[in-house]
Amino acid sequence: MDVRFDVNKWGGEGYHWDRIRAVMRGEEADCIPLTIWRHFPSFEDDVESSARVHLAFQMKLDLDMVVFTPPFAFSAYPWGFKPGEQRDGFGLPVDPERPFSSSERWPQLRRVKTAEIFEHCLQAMRIIRRNLPGVPLMATGYGPLTTAYFLRGEALQKDLLQGFEGEDSTEELPDDWPANGLNEAVEIIEPALLNFFREALEIADGLYFISYFNGFDVCEDESVLCAARELDLAPVYDLVDVDKLLTLHLHGEEILYDDALDYPFDMYNWHDRWVKPSLRDARMKSEFLLMGGINEADTMHRETPVAVSLQVDDAVNQVKGEGLIISPGGPIHCETPAENLKAAVSALRENS
Repeated sequence: MDVRFDVNKWGGEGYHWDRIRAVMRGEEADCIPLTIWRHFPSFEDDVESSARVHLAFQMKLDLDMVVFTPPFAFSAYPWGFKPGEQRDGFGLPVDPERPFSSSERWPQLRRVKTAEIFEHCLQAMRIIRRNLPGVPLMATGYGPLTTAYFLRGEALQKDLLQGFEGEDSTEELPDDWPANGLNEAVEIIEPALLNFFREALEIADGLYFISYFNGFDVCEDESVLCAARELDLAPVYDLVDVDKLLTLHLHGEEILYDDALDYPFDMYNWHDRWVKPSLRDARMKSEFLLMGGINEADTMHRETPVAVSLQVDDAVNQVKGEGLIISPGGPIHCETPAENLKAAVSALRENS
């Protein structure tokens, strides 16, 4: 498998570590590793409550990796994003308050030295780390342009397209792209996020990096999308010296998977059960680690334990069990039946 760092020096001791290190080496583990994560909107505002609910979730399932899930869009909190009280079934805000309703506001975005929400996440992860030394822990982070998207909403596409006249050529982007102060805003957001990433990776064993600019959901022009992706993934280049597992979540219904392989990530996650490529096709494209195989929206949430087991088995078979961590394509529904969660665990461990 293609991993940037010395696998033998990564992590701690215990069977969870052994399973994931075996996958990294391209060796056979005692069973295929599994991770599942979800948002906990009722507990996310308090550090200790957030840590405890993550710990309780882990204790119930004995997962091989813990993905810490901070509040959705937490990276935009320092600049005024407010999630509101109403959430959907996955714990995501239904009607958030986006402070940058006009592109004219971008020049008003200010640098932040410290952010309460970042310290909140770091403290929660410290508690989890102390209590789960035998399980790899992943921090969650968003890209700087994705953070700007949270602040602006769908109107961000207009900001990206403004002043762009080219057709399928990033060479036609104007020197001051993106316009209206958005470029300067991203330059302010990026170092604040990068500082958080580095602090988080002093605690956690890897970063689950989420980008909304690897697919056409938030930008329909491929040329602009490709340039936007460069802005959003730029921080990862400053993390290559950190010997921790860097994972990219490609958000969207139609993603540019092949293009994302040029970035220094070790593992890739996307909604592979309804978004191309399949795990099988992805394995044919590269030897990077893959994380996926479970449809969190339909199979895990709405179908039977048998259906979950069959889907897990199919995912393993697609890649012959090589270089794979079984997981959903994103956070699971908050009301996912417990028996379906247990079925995913049993499908991998009872027959190993």
